[in-house]
Amino acid sequence: HPILFTFSARTSAKQTQDTIEEKLIKKRKTLLGPPGTKRGVIFIDDVNMPLVEEYGAQPPIELCRQFQDYKAFYDRSKWILKHIELTTMICSA
Repeated sequence: HPILFTFSARTSAKQTQDTIEEKLIKKRKTLLGPPGTKRGVIFIDDVNMPLVEEYGAQPPIELCRQFQDYKAFYDRSKWILKHIELTTMICSA
């Protein structure tokens, strides 16, 4: 179950999170994953493209780092942690 995504200078963290979440299904209240027992792959091309903010951060890349570290994203409206299972991320510059 591939999720293909190309970063650009205008890519935002919200856009990145929405693209990933729309390809996954809700398995439980706070658990997302690929359909059935499939494994998911998120492939992000041009990962170094997002603009650097005033403080030196690149929010889309920080979101990817959060996924790699915790296998989860925070829900932007409910402020709860949504875990992601059976999914891995591959990035290229």
